Amino acid sequence: MFGMPVNPFDLSEEALSRISADDAWAPTESEIPHVDARVIRHFLTPAEVEVFAAELAAQRFVPVGLDGVAANYAEGDPVGSLRATADSEVLAAEFYRRLRAFLSFEVGPDDPTDTDGRPWKPASVNPRMRFITYEHGGFLVPHYDSPYFAPDGTRTHLTVVVYLSYEAVGGETRFIADKQNDLPFAQRDFSDWPRLAEPEEILSAHRPEPGDALLFWHRTLHDSAPILEGTKTILRTDVLYEPIDVR
Repeated sequence: MFGMPVNPFDLSEEALSRISADDAWAPTESEIPHVDARVIRHFLTPAEVEVFAAELAAQRFVPVGLDGVAANYAEGDPVGSLRATADSEVLAAEFYRRLRAFLSFEVGPDDPTDTDGRPWKPASVNPRMRFITYEHGGFLVPHYDSPYFAPDGTRTHLTVVVYLSYEAVGGETRFIADKQNDLPFAQRDFSDWPRLAEPEEILSAHRPEPGDALLFWHRTLHDSAPILEGTKTILRTDVLYEPIDVR
């Protein structure tokens, strides 16, 4: 998992026992235009979305800044989002069971992620579940997600965003034209942007439905558009990959 969690809490055993898709579970997959990203509709059932809503209603979320990094936030700063974190091997295993059919078996140097030149294959879902709520005026600046390197040699390549609520004007997940795409990964600057993207820089915007799961490579430039009205809540985790022995 990652380092110190932001505002940790435990998902209840009752809630976890109710996250189990039945025979009616029927996800569909589609591509996001102009970017290497996919959305899985109905990744969570409506009943499961309600389970998460009830569970999160009892939690205290803490504010972070516009870059989403708790350590960079000080009282009085603009609030980008509100966050809480749960670690759950049970939920990770269930998510991986659902995702497995949608994951490419192998990731190599030709894929748009920093593979270090080695082939990798999916292994599991990261048990760290980061719950993020955006309220009026909240947003996340254009950025790249960072990989996590686990002690057992696995590492993350793929971001998973599960949408738990979306009652908002604005707040789309937006993919942004990256002028560094022709550079080797070792030469790229993965720093957060100091500003929002201009309209002409946006390649595609995903307006989610509760229960959607959005999949994209960590090093894909993206943001969360400002919330003009209402709120949006997501669950953010990752897929861990293991190296393939090519000897």
